[in-house]
Amino acid sequence: MKWWLKKQLLRLKLYIAENYQNEAESLVIWYAVCYAMGAAVYLVLPWEISVWVIILYLEIILLLLYLTHRHDAVFKSLTYIAVFILGLSVAKADALYRQSKMETTLPKVNYIYGHIEDIEHNNSGNIRITLRGVDNFERDLKGLFRISTRQNKYWLKQDACIETVVQMPHNYTVNPLGNYDYERALFYQGVSAAGYTISPIFKSDCKHNASYIKNKINSLRSNIAEIIDHNTSTDQGSIIKALTIGDKKSITSQQATNYRIAGLAHILAISGMHMGMIALLIFFLIRIILLPFSFGEHDWRKPSAIIALLSTLGYFMISGQSISCIRAFIMTSLILIAILFNRRAISLRLWALAILIVVTFMPYAVISPGFLMSFGAVLGLIAFYDKKKSNIHSWYKSRHLLGKISVYIIGIVIADAIASLMTLPYTLYYFHQISVYTTLGNFFAGPLVAFWIMPTLLLFLISIPLGLATYTLKPLSWGIDILNKIAELVSSLAGADSGTNLPQMSDISIVLITLGLLWLCIWQQKWRYWGFALIIIGFFIFSHAPKADFVFDEGGKTFACRADDGKLHS
Repeated sequence: MKWWLKKQLLRLKLYIAENYQNEAESLVIWYAVCYAMGAAVYLVLPWEISVWVIILYLEIILLLLYLTHRHDAVFKSLTYIAVFILGLSVAKADALYRQSKMETTLPKVNYIYGHIEDIEHNNSGNIRITLRGVDNFERDLKGLFRISTRQNKYWLKQDACIETVVQMPHNYTVNPLGNYDYERALFYQGVSAAGYTISPIFKSDCKHNASYIKNKINSLRSNIAEIIDHNTSTDQGSIIKALTIGDKKSITSQQATNYRIAGLAHILAISGMHMGMIALLIFFLIRIILLPFSFGEHDWRKPSAIIALLSTLGYFMISGQSISCIRAFIMTSLILIAILFNRRAISLRLWALAILIVVTFMPYAVISPGFLMSFGAVLGLIAFYDKKKSNIHSWYKSRHLLGKISVYIIGIVIADAIASLMTLPYTLYYFHQISVYTTLGNFFAGPLVAFWIMPTLLLFLISIPLGLATYTLKPLSWGIDILNKIAELVSSLAGADSGTNLPQMSDISIVLITLGLLWLCIWQQKWRYWGFALIIIGFFIFSHAPKADFVFDEGGKTFACRADDGKLHS
């Protein structure tokens, strides 16, 4: 028995060594993963790590790296640990910097003055104002302030200045029905305090004007919103505003429910799909325009990529610049820059570079659903393309025009299926639901968005400076009407809402599934299939986890109990 165990251990060692030696390309990708994991660990730990502890760990790792630089295997292993601690250190430094820019001690009641940076409606339908440049008439206050009010005054608009008395409650707790930490979200948004008005709001003269560029962007966004509101119905305009300026405030609850149940909610949030399609359309449009001049040694792909990059930047500036927009813009920009330098446009190295950039500048985003779902979807698509690209290219070249169009449509459906599978764990973890008919919904909506909505949306944006926006808005509205019908039809199918109110996935389950997906997609050798084992174990734990009959938050203010239908009701 002892001899047999030694033999199996030796075989395992040889198996790992053989696969490891053939993964030189993939080993670099894991540095980005370790870097992101370091930032994630800092954000999810229930206690605060001292700066001195991080410095001590870094010094120990650096010393070990120096002592083991002649031992290749040990040295490489330590470099991954060093990158992990570096990611943790970046997240800690970011938190310290943000803390220095925020107020930590404020009385609950304040008479404040502030400049309105953003105005929207909360879940209760009340106006929610975000104030910048706030002072309480004693001193300037650091950070943003988010104020809710029931006072709907006509002059309450972006860039106006107000005075009012507010009450600012403290000690927000995590929602017991999910894992959304409201207080942490406010911190990373730079919000020093959130509260509500307890007096009338008064209009005030602004002490500081916004920058010229910001004013121009806000003016353009307002102009686009007005054009849309005056020339479309409410159902059309709400979706168009979401796709152009990232404004989802006017989307009705019924519309949002239809899109969510149909698996089309991702269309409403400007992300990599929208940025990528805009860049692709501009790139090929410029290529077609320059086609008559395509002779000799001139490579017209590069000027096309530059114009596409500038156009994508313009779309990014008016889109609201949310976290998902920032990630999408970085990824799209890297693809276009890769074309300029004659590099492979889509690869795992590019994916890893995008992670490094996002985590460095926004380490808090690493545990957000948008980060995990967008990078997870892209990882799955790149891994699939790397394995099947030769078959895809040969199949595509052998087809005639009609066949190529059908291949493209099939490709959209396959891409959607891969993206849906890669994002499924995070949908379960963050939103406790799945879209039963997501493949069906995207089968009809995918080609519509790619061939009609995004091209007409681009045409609409281009036509605004030319004064032709009212004409180009009509074909875009027709496409949105069809998209709304698809969402309504799919969401009304029998059993469409059966995937809602699912049990909460545990942390250990999502960690195992994430590691399994990374192992499966990053490695190139056959040992990557061991990732399925981690994924299966993660889903097994999730499916056999006990369901709570009663949940409540720390303060006892939010609670829910399980009814006879098996669902939690708050």
